[in-house]
Amino acid sequence: MPHIKVKGVSKYYGRVKALQKVDLDISDKEYVVLLGPSGCGKTTLLKIIAGIEYPSEGAVAIGSKDVTAIPPEDRDIGFLFQNYALFPHMTVLDNTSYGMIARGERAEKSQRKALEMLRLVRLEGRNDAFPRQLSGGMQQRLAMARALATGSKILFLDEPMNALDAYIRMQLRVELRLLCKKMGLTAIHVTHDQEEAMALADKIVIMKGGRIQQVGSPKDVYMHPANPFVAGFLGEANFLRVKFERGRASLLGQEVRAKFSGEYVAVLRPEHLCLGNGGVDVEIVNTRLLGPFFRYEVDYHGLRLVVRATHAKDKATHLTFKPKDIIFFKEPQEGLEKAISID
Repeated sequence: MPHIKVKGVSKYYGRVKALQKVDLDISDKEYVVLLGPSGCGKTTLLKIIAGIEYPSEGAVAIGSKDVTAIPPEDRDIGFLFQNYALFPHMTVLDNTSYGMIARGERAEKSQRKALEMLRLVRLEGRNDAFPRQLSGGMQQRLAMARALATGSKILFLDEPMNALDAYIRMQLRVELRLLCKKMGLTAIHVTHDQEEAMALADKIVIMKGGRIQQVGSPKDVYMHPANPFVAGFLGEANFLRVKFERGRASLLGQEVRAKFSGEYVAVLRPEHLCLGNGGVDVEIVNTRLLGPFFRYEVDYHGLRLVVRATHAKDKATHLTFKPKDIIFFKEPQEGLEKAISID
């Protein structure tokens, strides 16, 4: 079964360090999402695992086999590209069966397998259509069928939903995960979309500057971020500087206690701030209804904070929080602004 191990992988383009000493374990049948800002190295890592690029240092193993120097066509993988890479002059059925025929499969067997995959992605009625006659969502499902038709147990997905509108993207996320689980696939998916990562992943790999910042389940990396960058990149966060003396500090009018002293950064998620009775006076300066919740921006003595709530509020109100919801980090040596920057 395709357990994947990346050990000490670096990639250099001249003086540019795209990846730096990356270690990663991916278990069989796991859906792993590589998440990070543009230029963080996630696509480079995907291509090295797939064999499209080779590392400057380090090794990649699939199962017990070292595949570091093996080309992609010999790694038994399926690949779903950002632009789908469909053949415009071929029908839906021919697009789906092409990879199998190119590998030497008999036409009859290839067509039978292609029809099975098209039924799986709900395109069985469009066998004779051409890609230009399909919607964006259908083209994505066609590209998926072609990747699955190879019979590989490893699927690579490089920003596959970028070109789709929000509604279709939301639908296909559910279908994609269910499909991979149904077929027992190991999936490695690259995206910069935090919501997409949270919806799809068994395990999220958050990257910045060619390095892995944290690996964990969506719940783990959201509730227990490893550093300020992860806290700020995965969902919204309020960052407040706080100084502890003898284990005590004041934060938004409340006393908080800790087992440490010195300068720290306190992180409060918007949903952990409460607008209501008690607490400090704040002024609501901006309100947006975002589907099931309201997003408020409030002002507290010149400090701008984001609050998420399920109910409407007036212009002026009070703000409270529970100390147990605070995440603390030591003040970063490089400064908070640089630590949370996506550059």
